[in-house]
Amino acid sequence: MLAVLDVAKHVFWNDTAFNRKLLPSEAALEKCSYTIADLTTMTGKERISVFQQCGIDPSLFPLFLRSLQHITALHGAGKIDGNYMIHRHLSARQWSPFYANTPLLGYASVNSLSYREQCSSAAKETKREDVADLERGRTCHSHYNGLLNQGATCYLNSLLQALFHITAFRAIIYQMPTKDEAEQHADLESTVPRSIPYALQRLFCHLQMSTRAVGTCELTESFGWGASDSFIQHDVHELTRVLLDNLEEKLNAQQAETGNPKPKENAIHRLFTGSLESYVKVEEANYYGSREEPFYDLQLVVKNKKNIYSSFDAFFQVEVLDGKNKYCLECNGKKSYHRAEKGVRFKTIPPILLLHLARFDYDIQQGETKVLTRWDYYNTLDLSRYMPESPSTDTHYTLCSVLVHSGSNTGFGHYFCFLLCSGAWYKFNDEAVTPAKLKEVFGDNFGGFKLNYWGSEIPNTANAYMLVYIRTSQLSSILCPIGSDDVPQHVVQQLERERVEHERRVKEQAEDYLYGRVHFILPNEITDQEEYLTSRRPAAQKFSSHKTLRIPLDDEALPAFEEFVKRQLGVDAEQQLLWFASSRTGGSEIRLSQQVRANMKVRQLLQNAKECCVLVTTPATATVIELDQGCVSREYQVFHHKLYDPLQLKVLFLGCTVLHRDPNGDAKQALESMELHVRSLIADLPDLTKQLHGHHLKKPPKAKQALPSKPRSATSLETYRSNQDLSSRDEAEMTEVRRGMPQEALGVVRETEAREFLPCSELYSGDILIWKLDTPNEDPANIFYPDIQSYQHFLLHRIPVELKLNRYPDYPLLIATELAEDMTYEQLQRYVARLIGDMENYDRVRFTRHNPETELPYFMKGKKHDRATLARLLMPASSRVPALSKYLYYEYCKYTVTEIENAHSLQFKLYGDNVKVVSTHWILLPHDLPITADLLFPACVREIQKDYAAGACPAVAALLKEDPENTSNNSTITFVKRLMQMDCKSAHEWLRLVDVWRGRVYNILDKNHTLVFEHNTFEESAEYRIEHIPAPIPGVPSSDQAVFQVHHFTMVRQRRDAIETHSEPFSMYVNFYETSNQLLRRIAAKLEMIYAAVQDWKVCLVKESRVEVIAPDALMGSHITNFCLPECYQPNQIEPSKAAFIGLEHAPLSKRTGKREDKVLILN
Repeated sequence: MLAVLDVAKHVFWNDTAFNRKLLPSEAALEKCSYTIADLTTMTGKERISVFQQCGIDPSLFPLFLRSLQHITALHGAGKIDGNYMIHRHLSARQWSPFYANTPLLGYASVNSLSYREQCSSAAKETKREDVADLERGRTCHSHYNGLLNQGATCYLNSLLQALFHITAFRAIIYQMPTKDEAEQHADLESTVPRSIPYALQRLFCHLQMSTRAVGTCELTESFGWGASDSFIQHDVHELTRVLLDNLEEKLNAQQAETGNPKPKENAIHRLFTGSLESYVKVEEANYYGSREEPFYDLQLVVKNKKNIYSSFDAFFQVEVLDGKNKYCLECNGKKSYHRAEKGVRFKTIPPILLLHLARFDYDIQQGETKVLTRWDYYNTLDLSRYMPESPSTDTHYTLCSVLVHSGSNTGFGHYFCFLLCSGAWYKFNDEAVTPAKLKEVFGDNFGGFKLNYWGSEIPNTANAYMLVYIRTSQLSSILCPIGSDDVPQHVVQQLERERVEHERRVKEQAEDYLYGRVHFILPNEITDQEEYLTSRRPAAQKFSSHKTLRIPLDDEALPAFEEFVKRQLGVDAEQQLLWFASSRTGGSEIRLSQQVRANMKVRQLLQNAKECCVLVTTPATATVIELDQGCVSREYQVFHHKLYDPLQLKVLFLGCTVLHRDPNGDAKQALESMELHVRSLIADLPDLTKQLHGHHLKKPPKAKQALPSKPRSATSLETYRSNQDLSSRDEAEMTEVRRGMPQEALGVVRETEAREFLPCSELYSGDILIWKLDTPNEDPANIFYPDIQSYQHFLLHRIPVELKLNRYPDYPLLIATELAEDMTYEQLQRYVARLIGDMENYDRVRFTRHNPETELPYFMKGKKHDRATLARLLMPASSRVPALSKYLYYEYCKYTVTEIENAHSLQFKLYGDNVKVVSTHWILLPHDLPITADLLFPACVREIQKDYAAGACPAVAALLKEDPENTSNNSTITFVKRLMQMDCKSAHEWLRLVDVWRGRVYNILDKNHTLVFEHNTFEESAEYRIEHIPAPIPGVPSSDQAVFQVHHFTMVRQRRDAIETHSEPFSMYVNFYETSNQLLRRIAAKLEMIYAAVQDWKVCLVKESRVEVIAPDALMGSHITNFCLPECYQPNQIEPSKAAFIGLEHAPLSKRTGKREDKVLILN
């Protein structure tokens, strides 16, 4: 209690408010047995009870409660930090409870000027009204507008508000040329995505001129984001960098077009970019080296720092290079090492200084955590100590924006911001904009701890994450007002047109019960939306206002329709035939069949609906055939034609035909009259059968091209990935080829409303006629569904599938379609073979499943007898994913799948002595023969020699062409030439087969080791190598050396299995009397790497999770002997994962991953 009394007397005391005579004596308080920790856990009533026991006057209870809260909430229970007893920029008077109308509990931060509210009755009544407003869900009125949250776009809203209220930045956006783009979007129905500058201009105009919260959908669409991307929260600092970089690139491009000699010096660059000078100073050598680096923002460390100045001190702290870390200077080829000082300093500071606070830290046990300790920042920032030679006007800054992250995790939580607007602070929390007190801006976001209702100490998770400071001397120019005249007029006019159009639509919506909408379509539009034939209006279809007529329900239809079509489509009334959908049988099923006739009302066409479609046919779009000349009862009838193509598994819409005939006339005559027209429609269809021919032979993309990444949404990033897949094909643009007039016989059936397919013995207007060409020369096995009736089974059982070529790293897409889930393995082979143009060798097509966990092909191939149907092939490789995958990978094999599955199939890579791949090969061995070294290696060498002679390995041929006389010391050339001249019968004497999996040597087959196979054949999951048997070290006795497996690995300590092997393992002889440093030099020579590249690698002995690091000067033999038994180092063990090996601990030289980092991606 003495500590509480001390705070009350020296921090909160006010002689005008309290009587010193009422203070209890220190002797009385000294008798109190309760500690600060005890008081922290008490409720408010319990604390008052303790005060009464100590003899404290009731009038001082508020003072002592506030003093106790100050000790516990800010500095932790039971401890007082003298450095934080009172904020240096605030006076003690501002802490008085008589000058602040605030709760006694629950605040974690120091008070500020907001505590000087007068406790008058009027103020209390106003506060009660504000609380009532908030409870009713209302926001305080403000002349600033908020931004609507799309789902998890609070980070985007906070950044946009901060940038918008920097009026200099807003002026830059307004001045970007977008007038041409605005003219392209003058049509209000346009769906073309807007550019980022134009979308920003529209958004800023809305914020400046609107009176309600504004949406950001247009802007995120200009980023290339889809609807689901709006529910993924990103880091606001990362978005700042990406957005400013994108805008600066566009400004540079615009300035380059105008002939600006220095395009990089654009307006955004001048506002946000400063420069740091990195330097090294060696006094004893009189050397000073420096390099200037630009920056957009500075990242300040928060952990273990008290305030913004201590973070700046740490940022500019000079590092002394001494001892083993001395700086190396080279002069005239001679190196010398000296004590040096290394650091950074300001070269220039931008007018707008962005400070990113490192509130998130990585903990090896917990992963990424948030730093919640207290860290102070101030309204003004003086950087003169870091630029002593600069004038004070350049180093004095004023705080204008505070971006806050509320939450304890980086991937979750909520962002909002505080902005200085016209001299007052406001809180922008998505659509809510409210005035803010200084305590909210500063103290509440410092971090630290606070007390909850029950008096327990909890961390304050709402912390400042980004600070925006503006140079005080330029404050008036950077934040100068922008009037309506400065806003781009073409944007204002477009927004005004949209506003008027919106009001018109609202008015129309109110009068909709008196009107109907009629959408006019042409026959070619039915190709993309066949639902026109069986519905009055397709539910998901969007229509252009250009072809939509809004008309009163009681008006006569035909004259109004003819006039509208003539005006909008340019078709004379004499050439028009108009058709609408109606029921032909009186049931619910409808067909596009009825002609719009004279005296029909619009209400008759709509038939209690609000909208309908009307088909416009002319002699140019639908051939009119005259039949039954002289018949007085003739009428116009429309027929819709489709073609069933059993080879492509598609039903294609051909077009429409209008017959002027007797409705009871001869159906056979009508079909014969339409057949020639149908054949001409088929001839005009594009021939797509050869479009994908040779897909499996396309060259892979160059290594420097970016690989597609894992999608985050099904609408935007999935499209981006598909585009990347398509671009990887490297195909030339193909001229569209037509099918030509078919000569085969045509069959036809009529589709009824009940989805039955009947002979065309009678015809009615609106009938859908499905035609099929005979295929007499086609193998019946290639036709899976010979007629339209069997094709219905396909439609009922189809599932989405994307077929991709199994070629790392791009996996190019062959086709995205729908196939029947019960299609057999052979049918799929034939289907893919037809697409790639090799029907004769269909059995060479082999399929591989998709692994949803790695987003890569599964390592096991799909076998015919195990994966007999498409559904089985799409079954995910992981049991944790129950849904069928939509990805299936194919490969074109050297042998047929039947041959592969009935033989010992070995796909292997040939490795040189430098542990690098030379070539890949594939052999088949009879299944009834055992796999032994004397049978395997002669077959492998014969296959290698055959492939090299046939030119099947272009890389090897090019290598040999470079050195035809064998004058080079290239180990790979020497290795290849020896193979080509080798006697196959003796191959097993110097070659071996190595089974590798995830960077480890598991098993070995050579003349001294027999390989035992689990399934009596080669494992598909393994990576097999053929390589030279390791050679002993020359001049070293055989008793002093032995061969060991050498693996690269890293330690991942937060995982249960901490050893993670990577890169290419190998085997080599180790001299027991050489040091680990000498071994490392021999390893560098073997890998053809310079020693400097491997000198930081640690040589270790590893067995399971046990790792022993060998010192550079320690002998290998003693460590190897003491580490484990000699047999533990041998290959082909029962449990290969428990074998011991020599490990090289270092980071992977290259890392393959199937997952994309969750980063902000702007695609436009």
